Amino acid sequence: MAKTKMPPPPASSVQEGGSVFASTGPVGHRKRMRQRVLAHGAGGLADYELLEMLLFYGVPRRDTKPLAKSLINQFGSFSAVLDSVPAVLQGAGAPRGAAALCAQLPDVAACLVRDGGSNRAYLGDWDSLLLYCNTVLRAAERPQMRMLLLDSRNTLLADEQLAWAMPTAKAEAERVQQAVAHVLQRALEVQASAVVSVYLAEPGQDVQTLLQNCTPFVASLRKAAPLLAVSVHDHMVVGASAWASARQMAADW
Repeated sequence: MAKTKMPPPPASSVQEGGSVFASTGPVGHRKRMRQRVLAHGAGGLADYELLEMLLFYGVPRRDTKPLAKSLINQFGSFSAVLDSVPAVLQGAGAPRGAAALCAQLPDVAACLVRDGGSNRAYLGDWDSLLLYCNTVLRAAERPQMRMLLLDSRNTLLADEQLAWAMPTAKAEAERVQQAVAHVLQRALEVQASAVVSVYLAEPGQDVQTLLQNCTPFVASLRKAAPLLAVSVHDHMVVGASAWASARQMAADW
């Protein structure tokens, strides 16, 4: 009796000695992340992904994504993580080397922003404004008012202190007019197209109350600036852990 010929086994999609995935561990993931940044830049990364990559240097062989997400959850934001001192970051689970690196980044960013020429800071949105306030102005004395004078591309021309006392609920009209006149005079002198005023609140001050107290100044500045072809982009009150924007609060801005 002839033997029945058995059909050949189905072809495998995996070559002998090979694997479906080149790597299933963090080494492959890190390589893909680096290739993604090299090909498309870091602008498309989420905050936790940026922090995840920073942690690579302090965590050589472990997946850093859970730690990155945990740190952002604990501190509230990516910028708050970077604004923390190394000891606090270590207490939250960051390795010593990674904590030291993250804590130095605001100072590095401040140096880049202060550089002149084509590297002047872009301040055309709230994210860039908050980053500037949390880096360059982080060590500034508080409380104080600052005026950020911008060109037509919303890059910074001048950042100067405005000699004006802490806003009160009954700010004198004469003081308000003097402050507005000074802002617009400096805008003309540096040929600015726009201005953003920023009040740096000291710890314990309520940013919403301060923003309300700034209403006479903001209203006067918004009324006078267009007469000199200067746009008022915003007035912000920035505290240690909170901020408020007059533009966001005003329906007619």
